[in-house]
Amino acid sequence: MAHEYYNFNQSSVNDKIMMNVNVFDEITKKTVNEMKNVSLDTSKGFSIPGTKAVVSCSIKDNEVYICIHVRIKYGVKISTVTNEIQKRIATAIKQMTDVDVKKIDIEVDNIEFD
Repeated sequence: MAHEYYNFNQSSVNDKIMMNVNVFDEITKKTVNEMKNVSLDTSKGFSIPGTKAVVSCSIKDNEVYICIHVRIKYGVKISTVTNEIQKRIATAIKQMTDVDVKKIDIEVDNIEFD
């Protein structure tokens, strides 16, 4: 599997700055884990080959795309929570990497009952 990198188009002393797609994965996971009323949906065995990835970040034409699978707590307005997830992920990535995310897809796979 080839590694995907975001390439910075700014001039620098060493010429090339590249950021591995795993950086965006980790920022996304950390951001979601810090939120209330939502968690990453690991119920499908994300580490088994052939199953879904809980967080899937990709880079196409030097633009970042993110897809995440979440569980939302019962009784919470899903549209409000998912909008907040998108905003927080985009803000965290922008603050930490100075990269704008092109698209953040959220798949609500389950409702979490206490």
